[in-house]
Amino acid sequence: MLKKICFGLIGAWVLSGCAGQTTDPRQGGLFSYDPDAYEQRIAERKARLEALESDTAVQEKRNKELKREKSRLHKK
Repeated sequence: MLKKICFGLIGAWVLSGCAGQTTDPRQGGLFSYDPDAYEQRIAERKARLEALESDTAVQEKRNKELKREKSRLHKK
């Protein structure tokens, strides 16, 4: 009986170590799965991607403007 209790306590202790407080699926374990946290993480990454794509478009437009200006200055 004592052996079963010890194994039960050890098993509970091991499983509690698997339940991390992270929302990062690469660091979390099987027992720390939180679909809401993952959805939030996806939304944050999509927002960051949109911001980066917007900045890239602005920078590409500026690059074209500078090339036109460079071309115009070399023609003079």
